[in-house]
Amino acid sequence: MFIIFILQLLYVLGQDDDPIHTSVLYGSSDLGYYYVNIYVGNPPQKQSVIIDTASSITAFPCDACDQESQCGNHVDQYYNRTNSSTYKELDCNSSFGECSCLKCFNKQCIFSISYSEGSYLEGFYVNDQVIFGDLLMEAKTSQNESISKKDRSVRSVFGCTTEETYLFKTQLVNGILGLSPKTNTTLAFPSIVDDIYNQENGMKLFFSICIGRINGYMTIGQYDFSRHQKNSTYYTINYFPSQNHPFYVVKISEIRVNNKTILPGSDLQQGEGTFICSGCTIIYAHPHVTRELVNVFVCDSPNCPNMEYFEDTACYIYDQTLHGSYEQFISFFPTYEFVMDNNFILDWTPKDYLTKSIKQDDAYCLPVQKYYGNRKVFLGQVWMRNWDIGFDKENQTLTFVRSNCSSDNLKHNFTADDLFLEELNQSNITLKKRYPPPIDIDQEFAYESVRVIAVFIISIIIIILIFCIRRIYLNRKIQIVSKIPEDEDETQKTVQSKVFVAQ
Repeated sequence: MFIIFILQLLYVLGQDDDPIHTSVLYGSSDLGYYYVNIYVGNPPQKQSVIIDTASSITAFPCDACDQESQCGNHVDQYYNRTNSSTYKELDCNSSFGECSCLKCFNKQCIFSISYSEGSYLEGFYVNDQVIFGDLLMEAKTSQNESISKKDRSVRSVFGCTTEETYLFKTQLVNGILGLSPKTNTTLAFPSIVDDIYNQENGMKLFFSICIGRINGYMTIGQYDFSRHQKNSTYYTINYFPSQNHPFYVVKISEIRVNNKTILPGSDLQQGEGTFICSGCTIIYAHPHVTRELVNVFVCDSPNCPNMEYFEDTACYIYDQTLHGSYEQFISFFPTYEFVMDNNFILDWTPKDYLTKSIKQDDAYCLPVQKYYGNRKVFLGQVWMRNWDIGFDKENQTLTFVRSNCSSDNLKHNFTADDLFLEELNQSNITLKKRYPPPIDIDQEFAYESVRVIAVFIISIIIIILIFCIRRIYLNRKIQIVSKIPEDEDETQKTVQSKVFVAQ
C-alpha cells in the first residue's frame, strides 16, 4: 500500500515535463467560501486562504496585527515574520514581476482594499517562500528522499494584514488568495499561480477550479486529467478583461429555460457585464435579471408547496412524504441554459443550484439575490459547481468540463450523488456569505480623493453656517445695545424735568 501511495503521489505532483500542482479545496455553500492551504516561510507556516478570481491580492494577518482589536481569531496562527529565515520586506522602491510598489508609507510598500459589503483590509507587502497546497507539503515532509528533496516552494509577494473588518475579521480562515487576470501587471503583484509559472519550465499559465457541494480541488499548470471521466467533452470560450474591469468577464448570448429565452444578452452585458467570481457565494445581479431568474423558478408538481423567501432568496420546502425521494423532488425544477461563445451551453441544473436554507429546515433555494450597485452580474460558487473550470491567462480563455469535483486526494470516485448525500446528512453551518468582489486597488486613490473632497466641502459648509449664525447673533446684539442708551436718555430727561418742576 505504501508503494502505491508513493506512485500516486508522484503522479499528482507531476514530473518535470508535466508539472501539475493539485490541491484540495475545503468549503461549502453553507460555509460561504472555498479555501486552500498554503505554507509560507522557512520553516513553513500554514495559512488558509479563500480562492477569489475577482481579487488581485493575496493577504493574511501577520505578527504585526493585534488579534484583540485589529484582526480576528482565525483557524491558523498568524504568519510570524521573525520565525522565517527567508522573509523579506518590500520597501517603497521594490518591484516584483511586472509591478512596482504603488503606495508607500513610513518606508513600507502598503495596500488597502475595500469590499462592497463593507469588509476592509490594509497592511504592507512582504516577500517569502510559499508552498501551494497540502499535497506539496506532504511531499516536502515525506520520508522518501526522492520526493522530499525536490523543492516545490516559490518566491511570492503577499500582504501582511494589519487591520481587517467585518467578514474578514469574523471568518474562520486567515485570508484571501487573489487570482484575477490583473495579477502580474503594472497594477498588481504576481499571484502564486504566476510565480509557479515563472519558476517551472514548460508550464502553462493556467489554473483550474473545481467546486463541489462540499470541498473540491484546484490545479495549477494544466488540467489533472485523471480527475475527469473518460471521453469528457471540453468547451472553451474567451474571457474579456480590460484595464478598468480586470475580471474574467464572459459573454452570455442569452439565458433559456425550456427553450424559451428569459434574458437576452443585452440585459447581461449592460454596465460592467457578467463575470466569474469564486469569492462570491451565490449569483448577484441587478434587480431585473434577478426577477427574471426567479420568475421561472417554478416547482412543476401538484404536490409542490408555495414559494417562500428566506433571507431574500426564493425557496421551496421539501417534504419526503409528499415529494418522494430527493431525486424526484429536484426533477420538478427547471434547468437554466446559459448560452455562451462557440456554441457552448452551460446547463445549470437543479442538482447544481438548489441550495439548503440556513433559516428553514428542508427548504431548498435558488441562490440568486439582487445587487444594487453598478449594473453587473456576479457568477458565484454555486454557478461554478460540478464544473472543472480552467483559466488560461496566456490565451485569455476559459475551459469547462463536467466533474463531480471530488476532493479525494489521490483518486476520483464517480458516484451519482455521493457528495450531495453527504451534504444532506450534514447539519447546517452558519452561513457567512461572500459578497461581491473588492473595489480595485488602483481605484482606492480615487475613492480616497472623493472622501477627502467630500470632507473638505462639508467642512466649508459648516464653517459658512457657523459664520452666518454668528453674524446674525452679533447683529441682534448690536441692535439691543443701541436701544439701551436711548432708554437711558429718556430716563435722564424725565429726571431732569422733574427736578426743574420741583425748583
